[in-house]
Amino acid sequence: MYYIVYDNFLPQNEYGILKEYLLTRFPWRFSRRINNADEKNDDCYFATTIFHSHNPAREQWDRSVQLDPFFFITSKLHVEGFQRIKANLYFPTKTKEVYHHAKHRDGVFKHQGALFYLTTCDAPTTMADGYEVESVENRLLLFDPTTPHSSSSPTNASHRITINFNYFGAGVRMNWRHDMPNPNPVVAKNMELLEKSHFLDIANQAMTEWGI
Repeated sequence: MYYIVYDNFLPQNEYGILKEYLLTRFPWRFSRRINNADEKNDDCYFATTIFHSHNPAREQWDRSVQLDPFFFITSKLHVEGFQRIKANLYFPTKTKEVYHHAKHRDGVFKHQGALFYLTTCDAPTTMADGYEVESVENRLLLFDPTTPHSSSSPTNASHRITINFNYFGAGVRMNWRHDMPNPNPVVAKNMELLEKSHFLDIANQAMTEWGI
């Protein structure tokens, strides 16, 4: 298990373009249930699958979606291939308390996960060890999506928007680490596992020797 959190991940101009698109022109789609594992919760939300590798090749990308704003994020990650890209919009909880959805895994095959937070609110993402990653705008969470984790619904905001990337690859690209306003993660647990889960041992050894 690993998770790494970067704040102010995108430059402000790119973040602004992405936020404007998702809040004004993005084709949100209604979903009757947030989590199939949460039978007690019948809350609905909006979710749009932008890419899914399980679809036929010509239907993997949603052609109604403008892709460039999402590539602001993926171009800064070491991505060899996508498995799924999905945008989520959660509504406030029906009670006065944050509602934590049932834990789930994004898959049972080895791959990497990234969660981008578009909005700030009091609804965290809970990791497998119970650690809660707060929803802060322009924050990126890198984590192991094969471990149990959960989303939640807010109390202090009209909506919570996240973008979920399931991909094959590693962490932040070297060139962006050098250019990031804040290259040091605000939270990091077992950070080395992210790179080791993708690269061969010989590559990991070389990167260690080079101080990468």
